Amino acid sequence: MKGFFLVIIVIMTLLSSGSRAQQSSCDYKVEILLESNEFESQDFKWRMRAVKIEGKPANITGTAEIEDSSGKAVKTYKPWTSDSISKQKTSNEYSPNLKPGEYEITSEISVDCDDTNRENNVDKKEITISGAEETKAEKEGEEIPEENPAKKGTSLQGAEKTVPEPTQSRPSSIRKTTAEDFDNVIELKSQNNKKPEETMATADIIKNPGNSEIIYESSSEKAKGLIMIFLLTLSVLLNIVLIWKR
Repeated sequence: MKGFFLVIIVIMTLLSSGSRAQQSSCDYKVEILLESNEFESQDFKWRMRAVKIEGKPANITGTAEIEDSSGKAVKTYKPWTSDSISKQKTSNEYSPNLKPGEYEITSEISVDCDDTNRENNVDKKEITISGAEETKAEKEGEEIPEENPAKKGTSLQGAEKTVPEPTQSRPSSIRKTTAEDFDNVIELKSQNNKKPEETMATADIIKNPGNSEIIYESSSEKAKGLIMIFLLTLSVLLNIVLIWKR
């Protein structure tokens, strides 16, 4: 008899524990509430909500995190810690001041009942904060180096050196070179290039510094002049002799 009662007690215990296990099973899900996927920094707001799909009320714990495009967590939240939930629960409204860029929000819940579907206990949403995205130096708090002032000064000084100085006016006492002077130089060079016998027959160049005119006279012309003078003199003498004989 004692053995029979022990069997009955074991069967009743198993049935009662199975009944309790069946009653404690549940299914809760979490979702992120957004008005859009793109925001201005001052307009970004969001919430998270947990909803019971089936089962009895339970205690819930919820967390959330916002990561930037590099996977770094910039904001963390914990709206519920073992708070009771009967049907659904919505967090406060969050409005973090995020810098322009790409972000991902991840929310997660856990309940103290046997959640039959844990895949819907996590929700993720990607958002974009409009505006020019910061450079790496700005994110790390570094100042962007400016152009070296010394280089600027060097370039300016170099530019100043390249500026040609104004041409000074010539003194009035210096006589300007005329076209005739150039002709004289050419004439002299051409005479220097002649043979010795030609040079001897070349006319002397007479130049008056006070007068810009230059006179050329050759040896042959001098001889012709002397001959003409001699002939004229001879003719005059002949005429005189003829007249005197008469």
